[in-house]
Amino acid sequence: MGEKIGGEVELIRELARVFGPGPPEVVAGIGDDSAVLDLGQGECLLWTVDTLVEGVHFELSYMNWAQLGRKALAVNVSDIAAMGGEARYALFSLGWPPEKGPAGALAVGQGLAQAAWDYGVAVIGGDTVASPLVVTVTVTVLGRAPMAEIIRRSGAQVGDLIYVTGPLGAAAAGLALLQGQASLPQDVAEPLVRAHLDPQPRLAAGRLLARNHLATAMIDLSDGVAADLRHLCQAGGVGARLLAEKIPLAAGVKEAARVLGREALELALRGGEDYEILFTSPPRRRPSLLAAFAEAGLPPPLEVGEIIPGEEVLLVMPEGGHKELGAGFDHFRETWEATFPPHR
Repeated sequence: MGEKIGGEVELIRELARVFGPGPPEVVAGIGDDSAVLDLGQGECLLWTVDTLVEGVHFELSYMNWAQLGRKALAVNVSDIAAMGGEARYALFSLGWPPEKGPAGALAVGQGLAQAAWDYGVAVIGGDTVASPLVVTVTVTVLGRAPMAEIIRRSGAQVGDLIYVTGPLGAAAAGLALLQGQASLPQDVAEPLVRAHLDPQPRLAAGRLLARNHLATAMIDLSDGVAADLRHLCQAGGVGARLLAEKIPLAAGVKEAARVLGREALELALRGGEDYEILFTSPPRRRPSLLAAFAEAGLPPPLEVGEIIPGEEVLLVMPEGGHKELGAGFDHFRETWEATFPPHR
């Protein structure tokens, strides 16, 4: 009997089986925030790619062309940050419906170019192609880092503390506001909306953690804590315990949750697109961790839980008791009616 593919993780696992193992210079392939290639002499190349699709990742009713270009680069740079690297070069591919005209396509490129300037990335080429229905933007980013400083998803150890680099839930709340699900006063809504439209990859924090060997595992929060922490735990063969009372909520998230009729904790854990870094670190490293962030002028990382034996990812509630954290965002949530040969 074959097995059904039930979601994005299962699809990626099957594709990895189809592609097979990489050549010896591939240190990390499918299953991390970016691929890692050994360049020799203690250096490595980081390589990542992401696609934004109209109607899936963005709507033109609330995002302009320049914002689209900027975000397309930022989400890739975030993957490099989550490996502890420095982003260096980008390739840019645009699928463009011809009826939209060239001015919009140029504005996408201008937004991407501005983000590239901000992040110290050089855009060195790409491709454009006619798209019959929707706009698609694909960006590939290459980065570099010393091999000894690469931090993967798979390094978490039982007893490690779990941290995030900043408060959560703003991007999910901002998206709901952009979609017209509710409204808030401008001074409350504007930072939430900006968090969704213009994410800020945590390059400085990622490099600091890598350079000072302060983290055992890292992942960027693109799909939400519920999904991304589970990816990290599965990669390391460990479980996790999160404390609900310690989950940091971004300013305005409680207000947004109230008018949306949703739980603030749900926005923080399952909303996604915060692009903070979630990482693990041994308790003995906590003083060095806080000191390093303070010396660099960065906000202190926020402790949210710990790594535990087993494979469960638990959420401990303030009133006592716990429950399975559950799933976050999945591009292929519904079970696909597709059958593949069984694993061997």
